[in-house]
Amino acid sequence: MKSLPETLPDETNALQKMVLDYQSTVDQLQEKLKWYEEQFCLFQHQRFGASIEKCPDQMELFNEAESILDSLKQDDSDLEETISYQRKKPGRKPLSKHIPREVVRYELPEAERVCECGHALHEAGEDKSEQLEIIPAQIKVIEHVQVKYG
Repeated sequence: MKSLPETLPDETNALQKMVLDYQSTVDQLQEKLKWYEEQFCLFQHQRFGASIEKCPDQMELFNEAESILDSLKQDDSDLEETISYQRKKPGRKPLSKHIPREVVRYELPEAERVCECGHALHEAGEDKSEQLEIIPAQIKVIEHVQVKYG
């Protein structure tokens, strides 16, 4: 677009003609833009919108398999399924009893075996965990016992 003062004519008629030409160009471009926007909306609707081709009777055309399944489900509703197996419980298998064991006990010192109220704490249980230690040509289980006080 030439809008520099040097290229504009001095005559009023020529200027009016240029303005009309520009206005018609703008109108044409706006119509073209509107057409492209409509095309875009149509494309979006075709791609992502609901399909128009479906009619209520069309869904019943190939329904033989579903009707067979429905009749089978009615027959199977009388039967109850019983589980004849037991699931495995999660967890690690215990280490073999024939492996030599080394027990490491973690106990509180005598000074810390006192309750806040001043009474002595007694053993309330133990937490055990086993760790397999493999020494070349020697295998043993180290059993960690953490004493609980209550």
